[in-house]
Amino acid sequence: MRPPENTASQPARRTLLLGGGLLAAVFVIFILGKLGVLPRAETLNAWMEAVSGSPWGLPALILVFCVAAFLGVPQFALIAAAVALFGPWLGFVYAWIANMASGSLTFWVGRLAGETVFRRYAGTTANRLAAFVGRNAMATSALVRNVPTGPFIMVNMAFGVSTAKYRDFAIGMGVGVLPKIALIAFAGQSLFAALKGNPGIAILAAFIAAAIYAAIALYARTRLAPKGQSVPLISDPPVDMGAKRDD
Repeated sequence: MRPPENTASQPARRTLLLGGGLLAAVFVIFILGKLGVLPRAETLNAWMEAVSGSPWGLPALILVFCVAAFLGVPQFALIAAAVALFGPWLGFVYAWIANMASGSLTFWVGRLAGETVFRRYAGTTANRLAAFVGRNAMATSALVRNVPTGPFIMVNMAFGVSTAKYRDFAIGMGVGVLPKIALIAFAGQSLFAALKGNPGIAILAAFIAAAIYAAIALYARTRLAPKGQSVPLISDPPVDMGAKRDD
């Protein structure tokens, strides 16, 4: 039997890969920008201002996030697209709003559909996902945003078919997704800085992005690894969320 792998080693390796990838991208973009291969920073800024200034920018992004949730599009790709379209800061805010809208939609789809439909739709993944929905719905909703627990439509629907309150789910999701969006925003800021010819700022932003990823990955893994207590589904008797029983 293989010895269990150290939980800290995976985030460390991924952090090194992320940091190395970002630094490589920074230098490639910096060189291509200097050679005139890529569009000038002024051109990109003008294009982003035109897109972000449109009154349909945010509604269109929300619609894309909601449709993409049912298609299984990775959230990293959606957030990165928002950062690319609207810039690191406005993209951060817009991506958070769109994520809240799509997450709420899939939560209520799960709640309205019920356990039977969810299990038929999720198949063998349902029980594995339910293990991540702990009794503390707010904390679990925050933590599962930063670890690979499955397609997020399944994760959010798992909360929907549980007895978790929407308020706790929404607060946990709103707080938990912030580090992921910040990671992508800093990575985007790093690439924009490289394109503008500021390698120092680009490298600093890349290191910040890698540090954010390392922190959230390590915390989430160590928090979720010891226990995976599941919430009963709606069809089961409700859980008393009051005083905890002594062991």
